[in-house]
Formats: sequence, C-alpha cells, structure tokens
Amino acid sequence: MKIGIDLRPFLRFETGVGTYIKNLLFSLSSIDMKNDYYLFSSSFKQRFSPSKIPFLNKMHFRDYHYPVKLLNFLWYRQGWPPLDFFFKTRLDLTHSPTPLICPTKGKAIITVHDLFFMDFPYKANPEARRFFYKNIHKSLQDSDGIIVVSHFIKNQLLEKFKLPKEKIKVIYHGVDSGFSSDISLEEINNFRESHSLPSRLIVFVGAMDPRKNLLNLIQAFQIVHSKEPEVSLVIAGKKGQDYLALKKKIHKSSLDENVKILDYLSLRDLKRLYRAGTLFVFPSYCEGFGLPLLEAMVSEMPVVASNRTALPEIAGSAALYFDPEQPEDMASAILKLLWDSDLRNKYIGMGRERVRQFSWESTAKSTLNFYQHVAQQK
Repeated sequence: MKIGIDLRPFLRFETGVGTYIKNLLFSLSSIDMKNDYYLFSSSFKQRFSPSKIPFLNKMHFRDYHYPVKLLNFLWYRQGWPPLDFFFKTRLDLTHSPTPLICPTKGKAIITVHDLFFMDFPYKANPEARRFFYKNIHKSLQDSDGIIVVSHFIKNQLLEKFKLPKEKIKVIYHGVDSGFSSDISLEEINNFRESHSLPSRLIVFVGAMDPRKNLLNLIQAFQIVHSKEPEVSLVIAGKKGQDYLALKKKIHKSSLDENVKILDYLSLRDLKRLYRAGTLFVFPSYCEGFGLPLLEAMVSEMPVVASNRTALPEIAGSAALYFDPEQPEDMASAILKLLWDSDLRNKYIGMGRERVRQFSWESTAKSTLNFYQHVAQQK
C-alpha cells in the first residue's frame, strides 16, 4: 500500500498537530515494515529537518519550495494538484493530519482534533477561520475516513454534520513515557535556578490563545497568591493571540514577580518543567484531547482541569475538575491540592494508572488498521 502523509503541520513547532504526526510516524516506523510511505513537505522559506523523519522501511520524502499560502489556495480552493503528482505515482491512500483533505487520486483520510474554529470562530486563529471554517463541510463529505481523537469530537461531528458513524474512527493519542524516566534531580534543580523558579510551582503548558482561558487563570492565581504568596505560576508555550492581553493582565494584577512566561520549550526543557512543578492546571474552554494532561500525569504531577469538552473523557477520575468560567472555582481546586498532601498523592497515583491506557504504539496500530480498512473499501 502506498500511503501519502502531509508533514507541513510538523514543519515548525512540535506542538499540537506536529506532536501527533511526529509520534505517529515514529511509532509506525517500528511496527510497519510492509507499506510505502510518501512524506510531503513544502514551504518557501523553511526546510523540513531530516532529523525529524523516522526510519521507515519504505520511505519517499519530498520537500518543495512552494509557499504554504499558494499550496493551500490550490488544494483547498481548487482541489489541485493531487498529492500523487508530487511523487509521480498513484497513491492508494493519503492522510491529512488536519480537517482539510489532501487532493489525491486514491482514498483520503483526515484527522479532526477539535472543532474550536466552528464553536468559537472569532477566537480561532486566522488560518483556521480562512480555511478550516469554509472548507470543513466539503472535506468531511469527500473524505473516505475520518480519524478523531476523542468520542467527544465524534459526537460533535455526528451532531453538526450528516455523516455515517462507520466513517469515523476514534483513535486516542499516546503519551511519551520519557517524561518520567530520564530527568535527574540535578537537571531539575538547574532548570529551577536558570529560570528563578521557587520550589512550589503551578504549571500550565499550551499556546497562549483565547481557547486556553489564561486570563481567567490569572484571576484564579491572584486568589491563590493572596493565600499562598510563596507559590508561583509558570505559563509555557507558543505566544499566541492572547499573549499581549495576558501580559497586561499579569501586570494589572501586580503579579509580575510571581508569574513566569516561558516561550516554546525544547522537549528536554519541557520534561524538566513538568518534573519541577507542584501541580498542573489546564483551564481550557475547548479541547479535543488535551495531551498536556497526560504529559503531566506521566511526570507524576497532580492535575486540576476544566470540566469542559473532552478533558473529563481523557483524564477520567485522575484529575480534580473546576468550572473554567469561574476563577473562584479554579482557585479552590488549586488550593485543595496545594494544602492537602494526601490528596495530592492520591491524584498522582491515579494519574500514574490513567496514563497506562495511552501509548503511541497503540495509536499507530489503530491508525494502520484504519488505513487498511479504508484502502480496501470499494
């Protein structure tokens, strides 16, 4: 089977969709010795690093200099050229890791991670508004198979679109067990010192975008800080739409010395941050999965999280939940874990058990089975 995969979401940052594609490919490389993989990337300025490509037994890689905007226009407005054209062979199946189908002569699979761009169109990033919102309906109809990362997203698709249930496959993400296994105490202490972090630390990991609800997190932390002045908050992730508003909110709340903003971290530093933290907070309004929840759990951090969308499905009973629209409720949940060491240990233990249900190998096996199922359809 000839399988085409669009690598462009993996071109820049290993977050979100990029993390998904990276781990999927590396896991496929260890279980699939039979199929041919046709990996595609294109950007006018940026080049795809060969170090990001796993050793697939049968691999064909193309990295073109076509501008992303031009290719997006041709693919999502004109439906041309098919991905097959770039490899000069007919592909049996093409997988787009986004909700927008890659034009192909063979079967087409897409992955839907969330529908934030539909639920909150004016809070979504410009690219999502420009391409996802306008083209999602046609893409869902034209695709031969749809991978979703939670039952929550599957139910959303069935409610919003007339789609056959059998076309949609729920395949959970995995989690990298290395978040707990290879970070020394010396590394953790050095990381604390280099960023001037105290011993008691609340951690958030994710993009600084409206969906992540960070402005309410600052309001909740202001309540926490009034009762626990030695505790700090670290926000680590890509500077998004809410970055300036976030900085303004921190300053207005007189929390400049107690809230640290760290830009995009390397995987190694991200592991160090998780291991340095006292607890993890995830206040999002909308998540299709919520991978940082599992990363925190495997790093043996207790988790407090929003009770919205897919987060309760993924974290199960291993997180303490709050209403994301109520900063007081968020602060109360955080303080419970800060004040009660037994409760903290309880959630650490439940998190340790919960993450055993998620692995990238399982994700890859389920995805490969779905590839074969879709490719065999007439």
